[in-house]
Amino acid sequence: MNGDPRSILANAGYRLFADVASKVASLVFFVVMARELGASHFGVFTFALAFVILATTFANFGQDVVLTREVARDRSRLGGYFANTLAIKIVLATISLAVAVGVAAVAGVDRETLEVLLLLGAAVVLELLMATCFASYQAFERLEFIPVALISQRVVTAAVGIAALIHGAGVVAVSAIYLAGAALGFALALWFLVRKIARPRLEVEPRRWWPLMRASLAIGLAGVFAIVLFRVDTAMLAAFKPKEVVGRYGAAYRLLEATLFVAWSVGAAAYPVFSRLTAVSVPSVGLVFQRSLKLAVALTLPLAAGSLVLAQPLLRLLYGSSYENAATALRLLAPAIALYPICYITGYLLVSQDRQRVLTWVYGLVALENVLANLVLIPWLSLNGAALGTSISQLLVAVAFVAFAERAAGGIDWPRIAAGPVVATLLAAGTMAVLRDELAFAVPAGTAVYMLALVLFEHFLFPEDARAVLKLLPRRA
Repeated sequence: MNGDPRSILANAGYRLFADVASKVASLVFFVVMARELGASHFGVFTFALAFVILATTFANFGQDVVLTREVARDRSRLGGYFANTLAIKIVLATISLAVAVGVAAVAGVDRETLEVLLLLGAAVVLELLMATCFASYQAFERLEFIPVALISQRVVTAAVGIAALIHGAGVVAVSAIYLAGAALGFALALWFLVRKIARPRLEVEPRRWWPLMRASLAIGLAGVFAIVLFRVDTAMLAAFKPKEVVGRYGAAYRLLEATLFVAWSVGAAAYPVFSRLTAVSVPSVGLVFQRSLKLAVALTLPLAAGSLVLAQPLLRLLYGSSYENAATALRLLAPAIALYPICYITGYLLVSQDRQRVLTWVYGLVALENVLANLVLIPWLSLNGAALGTSISQLLVAVAFVAFAERAAGGIDWPRIAAGPVVATLLAAGTMAVLRDELAFAVPAGTAVYMLALVLFEHFLFPEDARAVLKLLPRRA
């Protein structure tokens, strides 16, 4: 498929469905966990998850992105990438986790937290392996199997975890359930790959590891820096502030994370198409990029506005009154909700056009900036400082990526991309602000105003885009 909008929308829809359903299940699970465990023990889980993700960053060294790009160009290459990518991840993750947990033990981390680190560490490794299966689906543009594997994992984990929490389970037991869910997800993902898409040969060839690592070096370093950028704030907050503060920040941060599925969904569908197109192809990579970015911006801007306007009632409804102190942090995270899709999809464009070194330099410099900023912001502003640092860093990444993407895409028509979503979001934000004391009315009213304003704006100012969207809708036979 060479940039067919219908195929991109279908694959984005599959990924969107998978991420929405799985994020809902995960959000419910974390909300119940926060309520049942309390801010202190929820802080242990939040810290441990951020810690093991940071510890395993080198295991997720860009191999999946390279696999998708190269197999999308030549599907016969799957056998040479798949098993070796899994093996590299297992070896690097095992070594890095052993070192990180050992350091934590020497540093005097309590036994309960160490047990949670070990359980969640194993779970994160399994999720890394599942991501390689998904990267293979992506290369074949067969994203319809992601919802089954991902939703099954998250729903089973949430259902069992919530039942256990209601019956008095502690943070260690919940972490064990999280691990079991990750094992289920990986097993399902591997089964679908082998039975429904392709049967890659499962031959591990250590002689291929260094060439694979070298090919993914720039992307891998960028991925490491990106994970540091997204996770170091929680780890640093835990070093400066009590567990209760970490738990409250985790509650706000979960709402940011709950919106990332939009960028993942659009990016997963568009990336293999980007990889086959150029600035002079028909259609051009710039055209497909702009339509993909417009879709992501239109879906995330109202979410950012809702987080900004309705922060306090949202936190009160989801987590209870003890988490209302995180409202300012959520408001400060709202810009990151809108900026993340720009960073994510623009990053995919740059990688697809073999400009991955840009990601390494930008993410590396901004990760350093984020660490230094948090050294000042967290002692000064506590969890609000961590939130502010996250949004500032996302802004810096977005500005840098867009500057380079302008050249890769042959120009970007920002009024066409953003004018409609911005106008509609401002109207929706005003509506939600008026009704903010009545959350049950504010959300549907804001949604209705946004949809109506966006449709009218696009219809009258950019009718070509409106017609393109209509062509994406299924026709009756």
